[in-house]
Amino acid sequence: MVKITRGGLMCIAYLTFPILARAVSSQSEIPLSETPSTNKDLICSNDDPTDCYPHVFEPTEEFQVIREGQDIPPGLHIRLDVSTGKKEARLNVPMEGDEALSALEGLPTEHSIVVVDQPEADTESTYEPEKLALRDRVNIKIPAYDNAGKVPPPIPDAASVDDMGTFQKALLAIKMDARAFDKSLDDLADLAHDIYYGVEITKDKPVLEKLICLVAGSGSERMPAKENDRDHKAASILSSAIQNNPTALKEIASFWRIVMYPTCGLEIQDDKSHVQTDLVAMLRKRLGKEKKPHTLKAKVSLISGLLREPTIRAEFLKKGGMEVLLAMFLKKGEQFDIVRKRVGQLVMDNFLDEGMDAALGEWPKSAVSDAKTCQTKGKMLGDGCWEHHVETFSKTEPGEEWTKELVVALTEHRGNLGLTASANDREL
Repeated sequence: MVKITRGGLMCIAYLTFPILARAVSSQSEIPLSETPSTNKDLICSNDDPTDCYPHVFEPTEEFQVIREGQDIPPGLHIRLDVSTGKKEARLNVPMEGDEALSALEGLPTEHSIVVVDQPEADTESTYEPEKLALRDRVNIKIPAYDNAGKVPPPIPDAASVDDMGTFQKALLAIKMDARAFDKSLDDLADLAHDIYYGVEITKDKPVLEKLICLVAGSGSERMPAKENDRDHKAASILSSAIQNNPTALKEIASFWRIVMYPTCGLEIQDDKSHVQTDLVAMLRKRLGKEKKPHTLKAKVSLISGLLREPTIRAEFLKKGGMEVLLAMFLKKGEQFDIVRKRVGQLVMDNFLDEGMDAALGEWPKSAVSDAKTCQTKGKMLGDGCWEHHVETFSKTEPGEEWTKELVVALTEHRGNLGLTASANDREL
């Protein structure tokens, strides 16, 4: 039997104490959030033990925030959210809108900067043509710029939720000719200035056609266009919807047949056959009954906006739309001066003023007519008579400077196309 003295025990204690102290110290340095039992699976926040997440980042097709301490698997698509300063990652697979990038499949995807040593210039070497850039070697078509894109709905808040509900009810009431029809027109008139609601109005085929028919003076039997200024309200709604709203105008373009040939233009003949009347003919037919200058001005504003769409503009010109506009210009009474000015602005903005992105060269395409022709019934609305009628009005209202600018622009346009008539052909 071995006997250990008290001195021996003290010696053993002194030797083992540092070892035990280091073991305890090293164990205490292991965070509770990364204990051996959980280190391989989860990481838990020191501030909130219930906030735990996988130790290895688990990617999906959507970007997710990379949490502190997570291991990132190789081959992911990683980005930095500059608004939060946090890294995000997702699977590195083609997503919606990434079709063109498929041509780059197989090429290196590292994002680090590599400095490549350039060989010293050899003055005696033969000239080698410059190598094409990667974008020129890969067959990727760069999409043309399109200023008309998807318009998101308003940011949700109490006011926008109320507006959305009002808007949806208004669309339904107009489609169904409901009792709230007139109030719904007022509601749409208030909301159509918003680009989102403007787009929603123009992409709703039944509502769009209903509004076009009201503008043309052809409402339903239950809701006549002329009652309660419905034609005026409809014109204002559509004009506001497409003004400075290229996305709404793009939606209109997809329904150009409805705009130019609405179903309300179908006329039943004596033999019970149907004849389709176009929008221009419908406006021409009702022009004599237009008694309210502000209503007619609203319709001219709508026409000006619609003419920004090439297909509608071409159909409008083909159907004699400029004759109808000149007839509006010639409405008698000084109360229609606001209509005359708006017609002049339409002509400048859409056909003569390059600064307004006008369709130069599309109209007019005939020479200026003489005064006698422009005073003859049946000929006075010809394209060659615009100068005559504008100048005649300018003489009665010399303070209207826009008339002089319009005549100058018309004269220059005809001159550029070689359409100016001789002095003998035009009596002023």
